[in-house]
Amino acid sequence: MTSRAIREVALVAMVMFALVACGDDGGAGDGGVGPDTGAAPDGGPRPDTGPLPDSGVVMPSPGEYTHRLDESPPGLDLWTAPVAHRIEAGERAPTESASGIAMAAARSEREAAQLIIAPGSGEVTVSVAPFAGLTGARVDVMEATFTSGWAEGLVPRAAADSIALDGARPTVIWFMVTVPADAAPGAHETTVTLGGAGGDAVIPLRLTVFDFDLPREIHFRTQLNINVSSLVADGDVDSAKTMLFEHRFTPKSVTWPSGFNYGITWDSGANPMRCSAFWDEPDEPDQFSIGWLSRRYMLGEGWNGVGFPTAMLFQFVDNGTPRPDTFCGESRGASHLGTAAYDAEWSGYLAGLYAYLAANGMDQRGYYYVQNEPQDAADYTTAAHLCRVARAAAPNLRIAVSEEAKPEIAEHADGACGYDIWIAHLPAYEETYAHERHVMHGEESWFYSLDRDADPYPNPTTMDRQGMHQRILPWMAWSLRIRGWAYYDFGRFFDGARPGVRAEILREGFEDYEYLWLANGSAEASPAETVAVDATARSVAGSLTGWTRDADAFMALRRELGRFIEGSRTTVPALSVATDRPRGDYYVNFQDPGGAPSADPLVVGGNEYLKVGWQPYDEDDGYGWFGENIDNPSITMTGYDDAGGYDEVQKSYLYDDYGRPGTFEFAIENGTYQVTLGVGRPARGYPGDPHNATVEGMVVVDDEVTTDGAPTIERTVTVDVVDGRLTVEVGGRSRSTGDFAYTFVAYLAIEAI
Repeated sequence: MTSRAIREVALVAMVMFALVACGDDGGAGDGGVGPDTGAAPDGGPRPDTGPLPDSGVVMPSPGEYTHRLDESPPGLDLWTAPVAHRIEAGERAPTESASGIAMAAARSEREAAQLIIAPGSGEVTVSVAPFAGLTGARVDVMEATFTSGWAEGLVPRAAADSIALDGARPTVIWFMVTVPADAAPGAHETTVTLGGAGGDAVIPLRLTVFDFDLPREIHFRTQLNINVSSLVADGDVDSAKTMLFEHRFTPKSVTWPSGFNYGITWDSGANPMRCSAFWDEPDEPDQFSIGWLSRRYMLGEGWNGVGFPTAMLFQFVDNGTPRPDTFCGESRGASHLGTAAYDAEWSGYLAGLYAYLAANGMDQRGYYYVQNEPQDAADYTTAAHLCRVARAAAPNLRIAVSEEAKPEIAEHADGACGYDIWIAHLPAYEETYAHERHVMHGEESWFYSLDRDADPYPNPTTMDRQGMHQRILPWMAWSLRIRGWAYYDFGRFFDGARPGVRAEILREGFEDYEYLWLANGSAEASPAETVAVDATARSVAGSLTGWTRDADAFMALRRELGRFIEGSRTTVPALSVATDRPRGDYYVNFQDPGGAPSADPLVVGGNEYLKVGWQPYDEDDGYGWFGENIDNPSITMTGYDDAGGYDEVQKSYLYDDYGRPGTFEFAIENGTYQVTLGVGRPARGYPGDPHNATVEGMVVVDDEVTTDGAPTIERTVTVDVVDGRLTVEVGGRSRSTGDFAYTFVAYLAIEAI
């Protein structure tokens, strides 16, 4: 189908999500909408998606995964929650009660669960009996330590260890189960014995083993900047790299303590044929020779038989310097473009490097990281030039750049050239163009996170975020056809050599990606196709800003995905969350709830409107906002224009004064709805601020300006809600201006069909 035909199908398809217009985040604190670094986003409909296949709805039961344990001894509450629910110091046991702790995992998978002990005094011991009928299963017990009020570190505990309770916060115990490769599928059970304060408690620990194997190969790529030496104990590099591999983490320096850098392999005094032949350090001991290390850790020779999926060969000198000042006796000159003589020497190195990789079967794993975050036209010229130099010297050498796919580089006037790996800042990912480059040129996109990434985007990097910020990344990547994730300071996810809570939640998410891969017939999906399991992924992560924060609901979906893969379920699962709001007609007016219009009830055109301001999403109300600034009334503003010719719901509006994206969710029973959205303000047009809005992922206002003659826009679409939430995304960066832009959101009509 053509892109246009697919878009038309998408307008009446089963619910799916798309991107809010977004771009490189300029960071909070700028004084309002205005220039910023980075490029314009897409904001348009996903050109590759048609209707999603039929899927079976999953609706989790309250208390299914988070509940007080029936086995709690008198006077001491015990409870459990999914590990993607990071425990905060002020949390206490929920009211729902049930017996035991439930887990589910594939063969060869690691799966975690947690036991939370209410604040108290005294000490406890924790021991776990072997699983009946599950020989070889390993259960590691760890205590979570707290940092800034959040469960963060993980300290191993033996059965005889005394664990002191804390009177001010919960004590959190993790159980890490490693399922053997020959485990029998089905239900297995053991017991956790808690001894000490409050009396003994014997808690069932129930494990369902799915009838399939988790792949040994890693399919979700990562580029994680971590000092591998900090993970090495007693000089055992293999153990450190095995730990990373088992967590599905790929460090930047796969071949540490050596590498392919030109200072080692080409322009080196140790090389007897300096600057004319590749040198793989044959005179070094194996553990320090790139010739030995590359085969071991890139191909798995003599190690695990698999190897890491990708390996950064070498990278730019620093953020502003792609190549060294001098190379093989030639000066680069003042320009980063280099001289002809310099480029000739550089080309010789790239050709020699690729020839070595190809001869040893490593050419599809290694990549040269060319440039970091090109900022302007001059940087784009450099990026395009370095791309052309690499392609001329070694046409099949994989190259990467930390920038979203953009025509300013790939279609540069001096010569078209695209990167094999575009590593986009997550909020700046531009879906339509990235998919075009992928389909037409085989260029894949990864994304990276920065500490400043604010709600409604996921941010796995900072301490004060719930665990779904980590867990959701690979699901979002699958939905958007992103192949990997990079982060510049991965050491913060570790306590010395030990992975912490956030690292383990990331591992769980990377294993989830393997579930999606398996459910798709052991294959990744192209941006040019819609596959059955997309319904699963998009029901929890359909866009960069539309994703579930509910760890319990997420776990119910994951369990059913496992059942689908093993064949005990016949339809792909899609998440829906129970709501008390039945199918029907609902009307929302976005305004200051205490301001104009003041009529109560507010009735316009015979319909009664719910007054909604910038309130955060509330489970009890069943509606509200996610966004960077929703708790800051000096930025998230309301307005009312008493202009003639307009009704009350058209006159009032909300807007983010910094132009940042916002996501509004309205809990509602699943079904087909006709949705009308109004944007703009009657008093004046904003020709310099294109408006953007999506409803259930369908772009309804596509980077459109308003004028004094036509200051408002109203659009109607038909959508299918399948997850119990109607999602509206507004604002963000305009793709036409490159700046964050106002979107004045006025009213919403939801009418059941």
